[in-house]
Amino acid sequence: MAEVPEVEIIVRDLKQAVVGRRFVGAEVLVPAAVRFVSPRDFVQDLQGRKVLAAERRAKFMLLTLDDGQTLALHFMLWGELQLKPAGSERPPETLAVLTLEGNEELQLTDTLGYARVALGPTARLASQLKLEELGPDALDASFTPEVLAKQLRRRRSPLKTVLLNQRVLAGLGNRDADESMWAAGIDPRRLASSLSPAEILRLHRGIRGVLEEGLRLRGTQRDLFGVQGLAKHRRNIFGKTGAPCPRCATPVSHLRIGGRNTHWCAHCQPSEGAPAEAPAQASLL
Repeated sequence: MAEVPEVEIIVRDLKQAVVGRRFVGAEVLVPAAVRFVSPRDFVQDLQGRKVLAAERRAKFMLLTLDDGQTLALHFMLWGELQLKPAGSERPPETLAVLTLEGNEELQLTDTLGYARVALGPTARLASQLKLEELGPDALDASFTPEVLAKQLRRRRSPLKTVLLNQRVLAGLGNRDADESMWAAGIDPRRLASSLSPAEILRLHRGIRGVLEEGLRLRGTQRDLFGVQGLAKHRRNIFGKTGAPCPRCATPVSHLRIGGRNTHWCAHCQPSEGAPAEAPAQASLL
């Protein structure tokens, strides 16, 4: 599952292996994989462009090109990007192939077919992807407990729903949100605005701890070079409905909150009057 650790690892790999090189060709195997421009223009406009920088914004990978354009990639749930020798065998789930100078190519694959790319002038692309609406990034040094407290203060929706709202906190995904709340000992059904300063501090530590652990283990998927990360898709409680909690052996609970599968330990994460589910908040990809 591609969440922030998985995406951040790929961006770091791109900085190492792709920045400074030019695209010498591209092929779109699944037209729907290109969100902006047309597939034909995507191939034409990428030709000859040099990659100047690579960065991550939430779960978007952004490659700055030498003509003022930006190439954006988003894995959605199960997308992957790998650097291979040009002309390598293409898996059936390949969506697009971007050929680089030096006889190598980037293969974008997704077993579900949901991964997407986009290309356009940097400012226009940022507007189309609504990057300016994203909240603070959980891995940024400026993301402090005080920032988290400010983001949660007036949110009268379940904490799980709020944490997945990209306008509140950029990039935190379903798996890592559940793991963070378990680490902090906070029920995901609690109103976000009900958290005490001590709980916010624990939640901040939980979020950073979960993400940093994922980075140390290089995520759960294959990196740009095809090396499998060592983190587990199903860590402590996520996806483990009915299994014993690693801390107290209480069976892990499951509920859909805001339309998302949610897992928690009723003993380690006491409800303290957790309210019924509120309507889901709008979120960005």
